Amino acid sequence: MNFLIDLVGTPLGFIMKFIYDLVGNYGVAIILFTLITKLIVFPVYYKQQKNMVHTQLVQPKLVKLREKYKNNPEKLQMEQMKLYQEENINPYASCLPMIISLIILWGVLGVVYEPMSHILKYDKAVINEATIVAAEFNEKINPEKQDMRIQLMIMEEVVKHEDEFAQKMSKVDADFVPEVKEFADTFNILGVDLNLTPNVKDFKRNFPLFLIPVLSGVVQLAMTIYMQWHQKRKRNNDMPEMGAMNIMLYGMPIFSVWLAFTVPAGVGFYWICSSVFSFIQSIGLNLWFNDARVEKIGEAERKKAQKSNRRPSMMQKLMEQQEEMMRQQQGGTTRTPSNRVSYSDDDEVRFSRSEREEYNTAVIREARRRMAEKYGENDK
Repeated sequence: MNFLIDLVGTPLGFIMKFIYDLVGNYGVAIILFTLITKLIVFPVYYKQQKNMVHTQLVQPKLVKLREKYKNNPEKLQMEQMKLYQEENINPYASCLPMIISLIILWGVLGVVYEPMSHILKYDKAVINEATIVAAEFNEKINPEKQDMRIQLMIMEEVVKHEDEFAQKMSKVDADFVPEVKEFADTFNILGVDLNLTPNVKDFKRNFPLFLIPVLSGVVQLAMTIYMQWHQKRKRNNDMPEMGAMNIMLYGMPIFSVWLAFTVPAGVGFYWICSSVFSFIQSIGLNLWFNDARVEKIGEAERKKAQKSNRRPSMMQKLMEQQEEMMRQQQGGTTRTPSNRVSYSDDDEVRFSRSEREEYNTAVIREARRRMAEKYGENDK
């Protein structure tokens, strides 16, 4: 994980440093940096959203298939794959954009959480020594624990214990404390010192600082509610209740509020900026992918599927062989090692659990044999 953070975070760190040198304020730099990183990742989110609305377009057909073949999982799987092929839908297409966005997200977090590395350009030896010194003032800092938030916490202790810190760091880097102190002075935005850690007492003493964790959770909660409402009411009225998943979705904003009270306000401020831009992006994409445009996308993808002469995938080959075997067995019977399996007129198969396992094994074995015969030459 640290390798990915460094790999992606290093080029993003140059962007952050450039922005900071340009504006001279860390709070403003976070806003602009968050906006730029959202623009960088936007093509990934756009493709993911396009695939999602395209999949939702065929949801009514999928519901009918599930109802029709509810007692025949093998046939259901085959018909779903056939539908995906006709509509030119890859059900796994959203996996790659999700992985890419997560990798970039870790790089962004590395830049925001570690300003002494990416903006002040201190090496690990100096930061490690500063961590040891800061641990003397703050028991939450553990020099032996890998924690992305440590650098922001070190800066907070430098501001609180400037003289003691300077004395202890003088043998390592005499300019460390003055430079960090000067940098920390730029953490002020709209009267809020982003270098301070909010606490409940700030409700009266420093209300704007107290608001940062609260706003962080509120914006995330609002985005969660909106996305749930949009998916269920606008695109998919048949979407089932998610139960435990809903608990996690609505619990995360609450957890983020608690977490934002344990770290410097700069972290919570970044979460607010990120959530606001994500919220705006979601609304914009949902407005862009209106019903008329989604229908055009579906029609274009169907035409593309009809004209496509691509070589079939392994999954497509397997489903093709399954379909051929079931067609051969329609209206007749086949014998498993222990029992007979009957087929009704609507092509639904009735199995016991043991019969189903034996049948699946037989189907896969036969499908592999037929694939080897039919596609063997093409696979070479």
